[in-house]
Amino acid sequence: MAVIKNGIMGGFKGTAGTVNGYNLMGQDVMRGTRGPRLKKATEKELANRARFGVSQAWLQPITDVVRIGFQWYKPKCHGFVGAKSFISKNALVEDDNGFHVDPALACISHGPLDPGFGEIVTLGENFTIDLKWDYHVSAYNDRVIVVAYDIDNSCAIYDTSLAQRTMKKATLNIGEGFTGKQFHVYIGFVSEDRKQRSISKYLGVITMPEVTLV
Repeated sequence: MAVIKNGIMGGFKGTAGTVNGYNLMGQDVMRGTRGPRLKKATEKELANRARFGVSQAWLQPITDVVRIGFQWYKPKCHGFVGAKSFISKNALVEDDNGFHVDPALACISHGPLDPGFGEIVTLGENFTIDLKWDYHVSAYNDRVIVVAYDIDNSCAIYDTSLAQRTMKKATLNIGEGFTGKQFHVYIGFVSEDRKQRSISKYLGVITMPEVTLV
C-alpha cells in the first residue's frame, strides 16, 4: 500500500503495484520493483561491484566526516554517496591483489572554498598531532576538518570543527591506546554555516610513539 501525501498530483510513499515511491533529498521519486535476476553478472558489473565495495569499506570509519565534507558534491546526492563516487573515480588503484584505495589520492571533503596553503603536520606531545596552516583574508569564519586515519586497523580519529581557520593551528588528540600506530592525516575546511567546504589535502603519515602501557 502507498500513501499519497499531496493529493493525486503529489508524490507517494510506499509500494503501489510494481513501483515504489519515496522522497530523495526533497524530491519525490519512484522506481520499479526488482524481480529475481536470471542472468549472471558480467565481468564489468563484477568489477564495478568490487570497486564500490572497496570504496564503501574505506569510507566506513569516516562516515560522519564525509557526510559533511561531501554534502552537495553532486545535486540530490548525500555526502557519503558523493564521497564514494569520488573515491571510486579518483583514488582506487588496481594491482595483482585487486582494488585498493591510495590514501594520497583520497579526499575527506570537496568544494569551492579556498583550500588554504602552508599546511604542516607534526607529532605532538602525549599522543597528539599538531597542525599548522595559513589562510587568505576571505576565509575568516571557516572551521578546520581534520582526520587521522589508521587504515591498517580501519580506525579514524577526527574532528569536523576542530578550530577556526584564523587560529592557524590546532591539536588533535589521538590517545595512548594507539601506541605505534600509523595515521594518514587529512585537512579540509568548512564554512561556519556548513554550506560550503574546500577540497581536502593529504598531509602524509604520522606514527605514534612506541610505548609499553602498564
